[in-house]
Amino acid sequence: MSQGFTPEFLDELKYKCDIVEIISQYVPLQKNGSRYKGCCPFHKEKTASFCVMPNDGYYHCFGCGVSGDVIKFVMEMESMSFFDTVRYLADKVGMQMPEMKLDPQFKEKKERSEVLKQLMRDAAVYYRNNLIDPVKGKAAREYLEKRGIGEETSKRYGLGLSLDYDSLVGYLRRKEYKLKDLFDCGLIANVDKPSDAFANRIIVPIINSKSEVVAFGGRIYHGEENIAKYKNSTNTQLFDKGRTIYGVNFLKRDRHAGAVIHDIILVEGYMDVISLGAAGVRNAVAGMGTALTEGQAHELKRLAPKVYVCYDGDGAGKKATLRNVDILLNSGLEVRVVSLDDGKDPDETVRMDGVDGFVKKLEEAVPVTDYKLKLCEDACDMSTYDGRTKYVKSALTVLAALKDSSEREVYLELISLKSGVSMGKLREMAGADGAQKQEPVSQEKIARGLAASRFVLSCIMQNKKFVNIDDIDDDWILHPVHKEVVAYARGLQGEAFNVGKMYSAVADDGEINAVIDLQAEFEKQIFAKKIKEEEYFYDCLVTLANESILNRLDTLKTLYNTSGNADEKRKAVAEINVLQKKLKSKSLADKHLAT
Repeated sequence: MSQGFTPEFLDELKYKCDIVEIISQYVPLQKNGSRYKGCCPFHKEKTASFCVMPNDGYYHCFGCGVSGDVIKFVMEMESMSFFDTVRYLADKVGMQMPEMKLDPQFKEKKERSEVLKQLMRDAAVYYRNNLIDPVKGKAAREYLEKRGIGEETSKRYGLGLSLDYDSLVGYLRRKEYKLKDLFDCGLIANVDKPSDAFANRIIVPIINSKSEVVAFGGRIYHGEENIAKYKNSTNTQLFDKGRTIYGVNFLKRDRHAGAVIHDIILVEGYMDVISLGAAGVRNAVAGMGTALTEGQAHELKRLAPKVYVCYDGDGAGKKATLRNVDILLNSGLEVRVVSLDDGKDPDETVRMDGVDGFVKKLEEAVPVTDYKLKLCEDACDMSTYDGRTKYVKSALTVLAALKDSSEREVYLELISLKSGVSMGKLREMAGADGAQKQEPVSQEKIARGLAASRFVLSCIMQNKKFVNIDDIDDDWILHPVHKEVVAYARGLQGEAFNVGKMYSAVADDGEINAVIDLQAEFEKQIFAKKIKEEEYFYDCLVTLANESILNRLDTLKTLYNTSGNADEKRKAVAEINVLQKKLKSKSLADKHLAT
C-alpha cells in the first residue's frame, strides 16, 4: 500500500530502482530468458526457485511462495518499516522525499540528526577502545570472560567500557561536540555539571535495525553495592524504547552473510542476547523493556515467521509473557513459549546448563494456549473441588479468545480431563451448544471458487489478450484482495498491468503469492495441453458468476421465509425467478446481477 505516498511518487521510485541490481546485492542472480534466477534468501534451498521479473518489477519464489516489489524485498531483508525503506531507496537513487518539500525545517532537522548519530558512533568507538586497551580494560575483560563472553562475542556486540565520570566528556569535547549534543543523546544528565551517565560500567551499544548506535546500556562489574546493576538510556531524539529491538542488526548481518533465519528467540534483556550469542545461539533479540509494542511485533515478523518467547522464569517474566504473546500472535507470528526453571533467566540457563540444556528448553516450548492453560492450572489447587472450579472458569476464559471451533473443542477435552467436568457441561458453560454446526458452504466449494478467482486474477495480471476487464462483474469477485486487484486493473483504463506497480495500490496479505504460484502450475498444464487457457478462463468466470447468483438466491430465500411483508415477498419471488434463469444460462453476458 502507499501508506501516505502518492502512487506517482512510488511508481517513479520503483522505476529508478533497478530491481535486479538491488536484489543482486543480497542474492546472486543469473539471467534466464527474460527472468533472473537465484536461491531464495527467505528459505533454504539447493535448486534455485527464486525469480526476478524486471519487466514487471517484482520477484517470486516458486519454492516458498513469497513475492513482492523492490520495496517489499528491501523491507524484508533489512527488517525496516515501509516508510524507512522508501526513504532508504529514495536516498539511494537521489529522489527527494515528499516531507522534504512540505517541511521547511526538514534539512535542518536531518543535519542535526546526522550530527547526533556521528556523536554516538564516536562514543561507541571510544568505549570500545577502552575495553580492548591491554591495561585499562583488563579487569572488565576478566569479568566478561568469567561470564563466558570472550573477545569474539565482545567484538560482535561492540562491547565497551566507561573508565570514569570525566574521560568521555573530555574526549567528545575535543572532537568539538557541544555539551547540548551530549545531553540530547543522553550521554550526560546535566549540561552545567557534565559527567558520563554510564561511568565505571561495561558498555553495551544499543544499535537499531539500520545499524545506527542510538543508545547505550551500562553494567557494573566491580561488585558494587547499593547501586543499580544496569543503567540504560532514556528516550532521546534518536532512541525510542518502543520502536527498538536489540539484536536485529546482528541478525540482518548474519542473513546478508547467507544465514537463513527460520525463527527468533525473544528475551528480556541485552545481556541475555549476548550470553546466548557467546554460547552459539545467535538468533536471539530483546525488547528494550518488557512491554512489547505492535510496531516491535511487526518488526519481528519481518525477521522470521516464528518466535520463541523466552522471558525470565520468575513471576514478572510470566506476567510479561502473558502481556506480550497476544500482540505477537496478532501480528501473524507463530508463537511458542519457553518455560525456564523458577527464577532463572536465559543468561543463567545457558551458563549453568550449557547450550544443550537451553536448546532442550526450546524443544519443550508450547503454543500460547497451552501455556496459558498451564498457568491456570498452576494457580489452582487441583486436589480440591474449589480449586478445580476456579481452574475451569479461568481456563474457559482463555478459550473464549480462540476463533477456531475445532481448536476450542480439543482444548475443552483437555480441560475436561484435568477438571473432571463433562464435555457437555463445559460446552454449556462456554456458551456452545455442543453440536458442530453445518457450514453453509462446503469447503470443497470454497476451494473451487477460490481457485477460479485466482486463475482469473492471474490472467489479468499477465495481460492476457482474451481478458476484458469490463466483462467481469465486481459482484463475482468475493476475496477482498482479489477485489482490490480488479479495481486496480479497472482503473488502468487500457494501460498494461504491471505487478510491481500494483503492490503500491493493493493491501496484500500473502494472497498475491498464491496467485503468482498458480501461474507456474497452469503454465505447465497449458503447455501439456491439459487445459485450453482461454476456455478455462471463461469457465472460471462462469463459476464465479454462478456463485454470486447462488449467494444472492440464498439471501432472497431467507428474506422470503422470514419477512412478514407481502410486497417484499412478491419482489423476492420475482427476483428469484430472474436469477434462476441467469443460473441456467450458458452465456456469461446473462450472468450480471444488475441486468
